[in-house]
Amino acid sequence: MRLTDRNDRPECHVIPFQIPRTPAQEVAATSIAAVIAVTVLHSSTETPEDRLLDILESSGEVEVLDADDAMADLEASFDALMPQPVNDNTKMAVL
Repeated sequence: MRLTDRNDRPECHVIPFQIPRTPAQEVAATSIAAVIAVTVLHSSTETPEDRLLDILESSGEVEVLDADDAMADLEASFDALMPQPVNDNTKMAVL
């Protein structure tokens, strides 16, 4: 029997992700930024980045955000998220 390239793959370890089962009232949406390395199978007519985004968004549980849009949303809500400090000196005046 002749050996093929298919049998000569480096060993791969897949870490399974178990979706936690939580009641609906305890579920929250959180935006995170992550740097990951993945191998994506894609056709020659599409980029691996586009294919990865399609895979993520097709799950229905992930929305990929544009970094500029996410930063603009954060800046817009920054004042509401951050309380006024108790040692705020903006109300002081020189007499």
